[in-house]
Amino acid sequence: MRPGGRTLVAAALCGVLGTAACTAPVEKAAAERPAAEGRPAAAPGWQRVADGPLEPREQALGLWTGREVLFFGGSDAPPCPPNASCARGPTALSDGAALDPATGRWRRLADSPVPLAGVQGVVIGSSAYLLLSTPRRELLVYHIDRDSWARLPAPFSGAGGYQLAAAGDRPVVYRGSDEAGSAPHYLFEPRTGAWTALPEDPLGDAFDRHLAWSGRELLLFDHERVPNPNSGKPSLTRAAALDLGTRAWRRLPDLPMLSTGPWLPVGGTLVNPLLGGEDGGQVGGWGRTYPYGGQFDPATGAWSPLPDLPGDKIAGGGARAGDAALYPGLSDVVLDAATGRWQQVPAMPGSRTHGSTVLAAGARMVVFGGAVREGASLALIGTTWIWTPE
Repeated sequence: MRPGGRTLVAAALCGVLGTAACTAPVEKAAAERPAAEGRPAAAPGWQRVADGPLEPREQALGLWTGREVLFFGGSDAPPCPPNASCARGPTALSDGAALDPATGRWRRLADSPVPLAGVQGVVIGSSAYLLLSTPRRELLVYHIDRDSWARLPAPFSGAGGYQLAAAGDRPVVYRGSDEAGSAPHYLFEPRTGAWTALPEDPLGDAFDRHLAWSGRELLLFDHERVPNPNSGKPSLTRAAALDLGTRAWRRLPDLPMLSTGPWLPVGGTLVNPLLGGEDGGQVGGWGRTYPYGGQFDPATGAWSPLPDLPGDKIAGGGARAGDAALYPGLSDVVLDAATGRWQQVPAMPGSRTHGSTVLAAGARMVVFGGAVREGASLALIGTTWIWTPE
């Protein structure tokens, strides 16, 4: 990273950057019982903060600025039950609000110039960059300190399978898969307004591509694009690293794991806290179980598994290091990267929800909105819960 660069990347929506469709518990009655105005969320454990200015919704984008959580858009359409096939699409919203998790206070944000649904985002310095899933060749930029929006022309379309990440103090937009054809990846320079195509990587055709910033290099993780992936052998994670100064790639060893992201930088290593694994099944089994997550040192190429879990029935994992954390979804346990120990997260009060926004705000885990089951249907809620580690 160049001097002065500060990057905070959204970790929302079950590992998919910038959206939110996770399952989380919520106190059902809380939707009708607002909390005390401005109640802080600093004590360890779960706390419900004051209801904010946003109407009930699901799948909002949540971004952490280092001081506030920004919530943008989402859908207020009647929610589709999990695993159901619904003909209607989401009704995108344009409003937004910011929450200070230390005090529980909210403030409204300027409306976006376009409705926001299925959006990815990263915060870099005083700007939030948003990638839309539309044919328009642009990025949206929200200027946090000015509470204003701008449209940034771009050499790609958000509908072209692109993903958004941060490379130090610069946003990078990359093709998530070559299944519909290959295309360049682009780096944006905020100081000049110029887009630059990244040099071609050494891994070749791929799918499930994921970029992450190590603090020094832009790291690429992917799966090789082959006929019938995972048939007979697993599609293990490949890796390469790009030095943005020299524009030179170096090939890294393959990782004996199945997911390509997300990653939490911890010193010189990266931690992917996704739990579980696969063995290929009874037909065409792989002879062993390969985990989804793991720990990786890009300087040495060394990989190691996550520490053993403290129990058997654990669905979701997160990771934290100091005042930074990664919560791909609602987490039952959180890995303390400094000690290598898992911390149990108590169940959030109430029943389960669908479509909540889950993200890290420093070390805290924030859960906003979603839908709760009421009889045979789902009802949208607008409540916010914050879990603070000990």
